Amino acid sequence: MADYSNKLYQQLEAESGVPTGYKRTGSILLAQTQDRLISLRRMVSRLRMKSIPCEIITPRRVGELHPLINIHDLVGAMYVPEDAVVSTADIALALVTAARSKGVQVHEHTAVNHVLVDRGHVSGVDTDRGQIECEYFVNCAGQWAYELGLSNEEPVSIPLHACEHFYLLTRPLRTPLPDNTPTVVDPDGRIYIRSWQGGILSGGFEKNPKPIFTEGRNQLEIQNLQEDWDHFEPLLTALLRRMPSLEALEILRLVNCPESFTPDMRCVMGESPTLLRYFTLAGMNSQGCSLGGGAGKFLAEWMVYGYPQDNVWPLDIKRFGALQSSRTFLRHRVMEVMPLIYDLKVPRWDFQTGRQLRTSPLYDRLDAQGARWMEKHGFERAKYFVPPGKDLLALDQSKTFYKPDWFDIVGSEVKCCKEAVCVIDMSSFTKFEISSPGDQALNTLQYLLSNDVDVPVGHIVHTGMLNERGGYENDCSVVRLQKRSFFIISPTDQQVHCWSWLKQHLPSDSDLFLEDVTWKYTALNLIGPRAMDVLSELSYAPMTPDHFPSLFCKVRPTQRPLGNCAETSAEPNPLCLSSAGDECGIRQRDPGDEYDAHGRAGLHPLHSH
Repeated sequence: MADYSNKLYQQLEAESGVPTGYKRTGSILLAQTQDRLISLRRMVSRLRMKSIPCEIITPRRVGELHPLINIHDLVGAMYVPEDAVVSTADIALALVTAARSKGVQVHEHTAVNHVLVDRGHVSGVDTDRGQIECEYFVNCAGQWAYELGLSNEEPVSIPLHACEHFYLLTRPLRTPLPDNTPTVVDPDGRIYIRSWQGGILSGGFEKNPKPIFTEGRNQLEIQNLQEDWDHFEPLLTALLRRMPSLEALEILRLVNCPESFTPDMRCVMGESPTLLRYFTLAGMNSQGCSLGGGAGKFLAEWMVYGYPQDNVWPLDIKRFGALQSSRTFLRHRVMEVMPLIYDLKVPRWDFQTGRQLRTSPLYDRLDAQGARWMEKHGFERAKYFVPPGKDLLALDQSKTFYKPDWFDIVGSEVKCCKEAVCVIDMSSFTKFEISSPGDQALNTLQYLLSNDVDVPVGHIVHTGMLNERGGYENDCSVVRLQKRSFFIISPTDQQVHCWSWLKQHLPSDSDLFLEDVTWKYTALNLIGPRAMDVLSELSYAPMTPDHFPSLFCKVRPTQRPLGNCAETSAEPNPLCLSSAGDECGIRQRDPGDEYDAHGRAGLHPLHSH
């Protein structure tokens, strides 16, 4: 997206006639540590795959490119020669001017009250100057996107939250830097520096950000907040260390302009899962200018063609659930997200704030057995289990590009899967039930799925859920529970997306019944050569391949060994699925008893990566 934005802004001045301040300066990302240099090398590899020129350079070369930068504590840097700088206000004016020349109407100083809805679709916008009919609506209100989404007749949750963001402006240098002086980013110092109107513009992302507007915003226009020199002091110290000559410059002002951030540091775009033709493009995490052109291109394709030409699932608003849009969660999460923008990102790192939004009924049991946790779609899932005598805290904080401390632990778990039998809590996986009085459920699934699901009752089909282009929207397993009833299992992070896709394609006049039953089932996955032996001990039904073949499902009463007797549940029956491993789906009456029974049968718990 940044590369497309660069190319767009380069030609925008000629197209609009508005000066944009576009200057190709290049950029330098500094490394103070060897781990940071490894991170930059990984970044170079990714950029070269996209044909973006870049290279790793020495500290000496950094000094040649930017003579005011202190290079004595550097071990290297990354240089991107085709990066550029612009004036954000001028870019906005140029885009508006170019749009107006193509017939776009722009209504300034106009407040949007709410979006009008007709039968689940956008039908118009109500403003303080009257109503405007429209077929599509895009919420790109930045800091106000959250409130605007909730103001609709049918609310749309947009997970973002504003924080204070500071940058410093100086008066011109006595000897201005050349126009092609690169922008410098020092992530280890948490700062950036660039030329600005003959002087310097510099700022950063502090470790202790300040969330604001926790009760919402009412102002209609952007307003800078008060200066806070005490809060900015750590960044100022880092700036003076990296560019000592900054101390002699006259400061013009310290700007405190709010920025909005999302729970995972990626922007939010795409069509709402709850309101058709309501699109969002917001939460740019202080990268609105650099990513705006490319993000706008993807969203335009989405609206015109029904899909963007590139894979933008990591940015799709449907990657978030409702719990990740609460103000309390967002306020705490953005305090972690903002510092992470410049933090070193090693493999397998996890967010620490806003945790335990969703947990399995077995969470306490697994935690007591030494589980270390990761988050997926707001759901806690075990990464691995720490053996007795190991330091849990040290293992959880071992962040490295090299072999991590937990590597051998995971290796032993894999060995157990191959040679014995283990149990994995997969309760986080998405689960739907779809049924109908007639054949509507079957016909709908036959239309949406790539594999044939018209199979005998009790059979399991692994299949893709396709779009009109034959591309994958979702990967799932479908169980035929009864002639007109099906059970769908999908990945954890597909819960909102899969539900939305199914709802969009259900016949509007049918008696189809679709229910999200994720919370109703605890799923235990038995894996290993002894999986069938364990199931045989837990069930009075035969578990031989003749009675229980692969890709088969049995719905059975729960028979939990309790001492020398067994209990048969009177509740809705659980599932027992056979595939590569064996999976039990247990109604959430008391899944702990079932899990304990697995343990008495000699099972080891495993992570659910």
